[in-house]
Amino acid sequence: MTAIEFRPADAVYAWTSVKEIGGYMRRQIHSREELCRALDELRPQVVVCVGYADPEINQAVAWALQREVPLVTCSDSTYEDEPRSWAKEAFKRRIVSVFDAALVAGRRAHDYLESLGLRGDRRFQPWDVVDNSYFERGAELSRKDEPASRERLKLPTRYFLCVARFIPKKNLQRLIEAYARYAILAGHEAWSLVLSGTGPLGPELRADVDAAGFNKQVHFPGFLQYPDLPAFYGLAGAFVLPSVSDQWGLVVNEAMAAGLPVLVSSRCGCAPDLVREGENGFTFDPENIEALAGQLTQMAGLDQARRADMGRRSREIITAFSPEAFAHGLEAAIACALTQKRASKSWLIRMPINLLARRSPS
Repeated sequence: MTAIEFRPADAVYAWTSVKEIGGYMRRQIHSREELCRALDELRPQVVVCVGYADPEINQAVAWALQREVPLVTCSDSTYEDEPRSWAKEAFKRRIVSVFDAALVAGRRAHDYLESLGLRGDRRFQPWDVVDNSYFERGAELSRKDEPASRERLKLPTRYFLCVARFIPKKNLQRLIEAYARYAILAGHEAWSLVLSGTGPLGPELRADVDAAGFNKQVHFPGFLQYPDLPAFYGLAGAFVLPSVSDQWGLVVNEAMAAGLPVLVSSRCGCAPDLVREGENGFTFDPENIEALAGQLTQMAGLDQARRADMGRRSREIITAFSPEAFAHGLEAAIACALTQKRASKSWLIRMPINLLARRSPS
């Protein structure tokens, strides 16, 4: 298997480079012409695309259609994550129709591809997974020497953790407002709030915290690199993700693998699959600040044994969303695609794909 990576650098996802992982080849490309040359050289039996929106993906799809190579899409889009219009959805159905199978994130993504015309026997799960054992081990390691870990990372004794890009759809301003209401009511018993991430709203969020008078209780550790994340999860009391729109929310997977109870916006694609109300966490309306403040109050008010039980339940639930489960789902999707009858697509289908492939990257 060869993974082709494009646009590896990102201003918001400030990840450092990672070394190669065994089991597959990785190639970075910097133009669509280079992508086509790589595909011509590799001559794959099947092309697996991450989504269907990026122009580079459209270029790979166009290449596969021209050569009648089976196509699989990996999708976590849901009907609720973006405003929808009948015209756009009709156009999208034409795009989705070229795929022979799909690997989807969960129930909402499964239902959305059904609405776009991809048959149920061609949809497989799961797509959005993380290395559960990595976050479990790292979290437990930080808990074994908790006082030293907290001192080293400069973390408060009790805190809610949120890991997110500092962009509007992550709804962090409402989270700060909800936290302020909770903290006022909780007084000296209030947990702190740790907001990890980076993005264009960073200065505004810090200004909101200062204006609310909670700069000592709300911490901004910056963008956490992969080796640092498990300890921040492991030392937290609970995890919260308040997005008003989120295709899935992989940070919820990470938090659950680390053994945390979770508070998750009902708008997150992962909510119906990962959150069992009262068992491992709670969902909430992300636009209702009072409701979120109430959820923070409720979670902090639970005794430690109850939160530990919820964390264990999180780990049980997330086992169904593991790299091994992803591998089985992808194998099944590929096998399905390879068994579909190959036929040349009409120019009416290929034309929009070719037009999309010529767009500039967003």
